[in-house]
Amino acid sequence: MQHSTEEKILTARPVLPPIKPEILDQHTQQRLKNGLECNAVEEMLAEYLPGYCPLLMAVKAEFENCIQTIQRGNQEALYLSGKIRSMVAEQTTLSYYTRRIDQLKQIIPVIQSNNKKLHPEQMTIQMESGDHLQEIQEQVISVEVPVDNGHVNAPKRLFHGLILGESIDVEHLRKQSSSLDQQVNNLRQARKSHYTPREQKDRLKVQLATKTKAKDLVTEKNFQLKARCRKLRVALDALRVYEKDALVQPTQAEVIIHALTRSNSKMSSRSTDVLSSTFDDDDPSKEREAEMLLDYIEYFNELFGEGNYKDAAMHAASSPKGILRNSETLSRFKGISARSGKTSPLLIYCEALVSSVPAVGLLPNAETSLECVKSALVEDRLDLVMYWLAQKRLTCSEPLGHLLYNYTQGKSEDILSKGLPLAEAVYTEVDAQIQAAVCMCKQGKVQAMADYAISAGFGKDMYVGVLVACPSLALAEVLIQLRDTKGKPALSVGAVVFALLQTDSYTVGLQLLDEIHQRIKSVHFYHSQYRYGFGAMPANKRRHQESHLLVPGTSPYTAGIDMDFTTLPAQTDF
Repeated sequence: MQHSTEEKILTARPVLPPIKPEILDQHTQQRLKNGLECNAVEEMLAEYLPGYCPLLMAVKAEFENCIQTIQRGNQEALYLSGKIRSMVAEQTTLSYYTRRIDQLKQIIPVIQSNNKKLHPEQMTIQMESGDHLQEIQEQVISVEVPVDNGHVNAPKRLFHGLILGESIDVEHLRKQSSSLDQQVNNLRQARKSHYTPREQKDRLKVQLATKTKAKDLVTEKNFQLKARCRKLRVALDALRVYEKDALVQPTQAEVIIHALTRSNSKMSSRSTDVLSSTFDDDDPSKEREAEMLLDYIEYFNELFGEGNYKDAAMHAASSPKGILRNSETLSRFKGISARSGKTSPLLIYCEALVSSVPAVGLLPNAETSLECVKSALVEDRLDLVMYWLAQKRLTCSEPLGHLLYNYTQGKSEDILSKGLPLAEAVYTEVDAQIQAAVCMCKQGKVQAMADYAISAGFGKDMYVGVLVACPSLALAEVLIQLRDTKGKPALSVGAVVFALLQTDSYTVGLQLLDEIHQRIKSVHFYHSQYRYGFGAMPANKRRHQESHLLVPGTSPYTAGIDMDFTTLPAQTDF
């Protein structure tokens, strides 16, 4: 009755009409649109009527204040409408909660009565299941295990580490059995490979004692034989002296004294060598050192076999006396294929090998250095090669320069700007002069190449080889103008043009001929102008003009004509 009266009161109470959000949004958008249009109109009026600009700005500010006030009012209206809606629904929600409380109060006694009815059934089921589990446990425990003498023992407890459910699960027991079998096999393998029985140790001790005793006996017998040999040698020397000096007829005492003196002098010279060799053979430190080296190699083989290439590379690079810093170790790492996306084992070994150079104090040989650079370039690690060469940790060779030069062919400008200087440095280090000059020309350092060629004493064959390898108009002009230490031209115009015409870049030779022809025409024009039109040209001015128009060392009438088309020597190819 109370709930019905509350519902009647709530329904009789007047409620505000709902506010439609669509209408409110449309109204707000229309006001904003009108405001934007008014702002645009005011800006246009301000542009056309600058005198009314203050008035228009004041109107615009007041209009914007009005728009902001309206927007705030809309926001407050939304907030108030939501608040009113929640206040209206508060009484209804409270009535629903009260009704739910009454329903739960009615359900609680029913649940309690049902629990009392179900409790005896629960106890009965638990007792039945407990008896069944007890029977299963007794069956598991009563498994008979045969032992010696025909007796049978039953385990007094379950398997260690297993609960009752696991101990009766056949699949789980099979998995546990296979796991235990694997552990047993591992222990047996470890016993064979890592451990030896005590009997073996005792047997080795007995063998060592026997060998030591036999060695002592042989050593003692050796000393006895040496002493006997010495006596026989003295007797033989005495007999020879006596037969040789038969005419003098020395006494036996003199002969024996003479033989003993000679024997002592020979034995003194031999004793040092014998003792030194004996001490070297019996030196225990050398045996210990050999054992350490063998252990070092075995440990490296273990790391390599397990696939731990990084540790194996560091172990080999820091090996004592460089026993693992050889071509065989490099070949082993080279035979391992690299995984995709990971550094190859060969590059890992090369990095370890080169990084250990300061500690070892020994550079890798030329072949090993070449393989190290190859492994780095295969993975585009030119930065690593730059660091190695900058730190002088590689042995430079001409094949190494060829490798760097060929790597830059067809690559981007960035690779060219880094690889060609490296090749140039290697060629300069090994005194490969033509290749170094070609690298300079490839970098555009033509004048630096000319200075290097003069200092190195290039011949005509070497200049032609550089020109054929790097045909360019700038290089051709420099070679024509170049003078050696004796003042002679490096190459004649004819030799340069002939060399260029023999290559695929014959257009460079044609450009050179055309440029020389234009210079000749310009010189002829200046001479004819000053000879027939404006009088003689002063000598200093004429020389100045010729120096700008002609190739130095040629005359106005012989430039480009005095060409030497003799057969050129073979070109240098690398």
